[in-house]
Amino acid sequence: RRGMNDRCPFCRTPSKDDNASVLAMIRKRVKKGDAKAMHYLGCKHYKGELGLAKDVPRAVEIWAKAVGLGSINAHYSLGESYFHGDGVKEDKPRGIRHWQQAAM
Repeated sequence: RRGMNDRCPFCRTPSKDDNASVLAMIRKRVKKGDAKAMHYLGCKHYKGELGLAKDVPRAVEIWAKAVGLGSINAHYSLGESYFHGDGVKEDKPRGIRHWQQAAM
């Protein structure tokens, strides 16, 4: 595992230091249907990182696509959003269902 910290966690290419390069690499993985990359991009939209504006509804939309591809982490993130009403209308039962799916 030596030397893996400077590599992209998705495709193992050498990591870039600037936000634009990182974002381009993540978007490339998202276009290929990578659920982990979708969850990651959703988190960056949620927090407003990598030069993206904070956009919680967009994050929820991306996580929903990742859930469709089987992302457990996206289930958890959607559970948080729905349970607390963050970026979506509060729906505690729906949030709990997402958490249950993440736990399975």
